[in-house]
This record gives sequence, structure tokens and C-alpha cells, in this order.
Amino acid sequence: MTRSVMKVGLAVALAAGVGVAAWGAAAQDKVAVVKDRQQTMKTLGASMKTIKEYLDGKAGDQAKATESAEKIHEIAQVIPTKFPKGTGMDAVPDSGAKPVVWTDWDKFLSHQKELVAESEKLVAAAKSGDKSKLQAQFAATGKQGCGGCHDTFRQKKT
Repeated sequence: MTRSVMKVGLAVALAAGVGVAAWGAAAQDKVAVVKDRQQTMKTLGASMKTIKEYLDGKAGDQAKATESAEKIHEIAQVIPTKFPKGTGMDAVPDSGAKPVVWTDWDKFLSHQKELVAESEKLVAAAKSGDKSKLQAQFAATGKQGCGGCHDTFRQKKT
């Protein structure tokens, strides 16, 4: 073999190796994005649970309920950033995010905006100190805010 043929062969091998390494890193990045998204959603769920426990008189106080409502509102605003293209069930099978998230992105954003609006009302209800107002808004946030996405865009884990 001539030196130039060997150099070309080495360059091709290196390029292929870099490509495989980049693909592996991209796959790891997708898994990391999904894990971060799932943790964010668990935090949202834990915040809803804290409010529910307060409403049921099982734990917490108004300050914790308000803090949890604020956390829900904060998370609601960043949800689209937690769903970059290529992080659905086709790329990361346990992601739980159905392909429709990206094929009907406008509908997804519409539901997210609904959660933002409902969670803003939840913060106001929690701050009011009126438990009946908070109870009603908690139900609305769960049904119209969280439920709107879960019913359409989330694959339940079995």
C-alpha cells in the first residue's frame, strides 16, 4: 500500500469513529434530556400532591401550598423546552412522550398555555387563603391543565 492510500484509509476510519462516537453521545444526550424531563414532571406531580395533602388536612400549611402552586406555575412555563425534537418514544422508548407531541406541536403548546393559565389561577387561589377557592382551582388545574396533555401526549407506563 502506498502512503497516500494508507492516509486516506486512516482518515476514513477516524471519520467513521468520530461519527459513531457522536451518535453515541447524541443518544446519551437524548436519554439525559428525557431523564431531566421526567424529573421535572415528577416535581410537578409532587407539588400537586403537596397541595392535595393541604386541602385534605393531612399535611402542610398555606405557605407550603402556595410554594407548591408557584413551583407548578414555574414548571408550566418551561415545559416546551423539556421536549426537544428527537426525544420521544421512538428515540428513548421509556420517555412516555408520544410522537404526536411533535407532529401536532401547536396543539401541544395550546395545552401547555392552558396549564400556564390554570396554574397562575392556582397561585392566586393558594395565596388567597380560601380553601374552597383553592380546591376548585386545584381540580381545574388537574383536569384542564395536566389532564389535557396526559390524555393526548403521554403514553401511560404499564
